[in-house]
This record gives sequence, structure tokens and C-alpha cells, in this order.
Amino acid sequence: MAPPCRRQKIMKAKFVKTILDESENRLKFAGIERPDLAAGMLCSSVLGCPRLELALRAREMLSRAQVDKIMEGVSRLEKHEPIQYVLGTTEFMGHVFKCDPRALIPRPETEQLVELVFSHKPLWQTKRTKIIDIGTGTGCIAVSLALLRPKAMIWAIDISPEAIELAKENAGLHGVNSITFLTADLNDLDLSLEMDAVVANPPYVRTADYCRLEKHIRLWEPRTALDGGGDGLEAIRPLISKAFQMLGGNGRLFMEIGFDQWPEVERLLVRTGFRRCALKHDYSGNARMAIAEK
Repeated sequence: MAPPCRRQKIMKAKFVKTILDESENRLKFAGIERPDLAAGMLCSSVLGCPRLELALRAREMLSRAQVDKIMEGVSRLEKHEPIQYVLGTTEFMGHVFKCDPRALIPRPETEQLVELVFSHKPLWQTKRTKIIDIGTGTGCIAVSLALLRPKAMIWAIDISPEAIELAKENAGLHGVNSITFLTADLNDLDLSLEMDAVVANPPYVRTADYCRLEKHIRLWEPRTALDGGGDGLEAIRPLISKAFQMLGGNGRLFMEIGFDQWPEVERLLVRTGFRRCALKHDYSGNARMAIAEK
């Protein structure tokens, strides 16, 4: 008879296919959306291989440590914790960013905001374009722009010190040292330099809609990065006003908004003094990005 410790190792050892099936079944029972995808992402992360490669490794035996790590991840997912937080990373603009509950998980739609700023040719006609990213979160916008435009002068601010720490970690992860990070409330922010662009992804979800969001968003992501108040515009109003003060002549505001907020946002922009206000749609056809010029 095998020693007790040996018997325990034998019982713990599992094939890749077995652990995938068990993980998927547990997540399905917990009501997790796309349990097959979540289980695959978790297993491929632990194995250090692409998810599509798992089928080729179906009969590979996992170590006890690997099984324990996967099961730990499954337990977290069962509580509706986002897969990005469980893995600790997410992809944005083709780069891997650290991701945890200190900040909002970067969305694909926000990649299009970065692309809009990057492709706006008039913005890059100066030698040292000055940009401020308001509500930087993970730092995905600021870091991505710094990678795309190394000569730009970029400031990244957030009211959360924890978010700023995460953003700094992501800048370091990508070897970016050209960003000035500030922990500051928008109303207290006072920079002497006139910005060429203000970029922001403010909280714009109406409170009533926030309370109906999926559990993996509502229970885990920071509410301050999502809840925009009763009409979804509580953060956008002061942001528009502050952006106008911070921008130099012909400076531009680039801002992500809710899909149905453009009429009111346009009125706020015009009332503040912005001109050439325009709306850009995301790849799904939703009204998503506002751009305006001082």
C-alpha cells in the first residue's frame, strides 16, 4: 500500500481535460456567463499557454500545485469576481496591464478613445504635445499614449491613491517614465501649463442603471469609477468646465460618454464655450466618444 502522502498526491493529480470540465461545471452551476471561456482562460494562465492549446494538452497530467491554483481561481470566479482580477492582468491596445480591484477594468471601447486621440493629426503638430488623462485608473490610456507618442508630455490624475499606485506600476511594467502622476480631486487640480488635450473616461452610468449591473461589475469594480449620479452626468459637468479652463487655444477635449448622453453633453460643451463639437461611434455603432475644441 502506498504511503498516505503518496495516496494524497495520486488523488490530487488530474488531467487538463478533467480539470477543465470540473471548472466549467462549477462555474456553470454558479451562474457565471461563458463558464467554458472563464475556465479556459484560467487554466491556460496557470499552464502558461494559449487557451486554444488546451485541447492538444488534454491528457497532460497537472501537478498538485497547478490543480490547487486553478481551484483557487474557480472559487474566486464562483463569487463573481471578474476574470481579469483573478488573473491579475488584462490586455489593452495590444499590451498587458496589471489589473486588480484598485481600478476599473479597461474596456475595449476605451481603446477606441486612445485611437481617436492618436489619430487626431492637429494635436501632434507641436513638438511636445501636452496631454492630461483625468481619472487614469489603471493608467491604460496614459501609458498607451506614451508608448504611441514617446515625445508627448503626459499627466495622469486620479482621486484614488490606490489607482495611482496601480497606474505607476503599469508605467513601470512598460518602461514608461515620461508620465507625471498626481493624486488629486478635479476641483483642486491646478496646473500652470496649458494643455493641448484633455482625455477622460469619466463615470457616466446612471445610479439606477448601476444598481442593475451584472454582479461581476457591481460587486467588484470601484463604484466611483462607474456611478455618474442620477442622470449619469455628475462627473461630466465639472469635467467639461475644468477641461475648458486647462486647455490652451485650440486645445481639445476627448471624452468617453454613455450611448444616449450626446444631446445633453453637446449642450454642456457649447454652453461652456467649446466649438467644433463632434460625436464618434464605437465599432458596435454606439454613440461613445465626444470631441470638442476650445
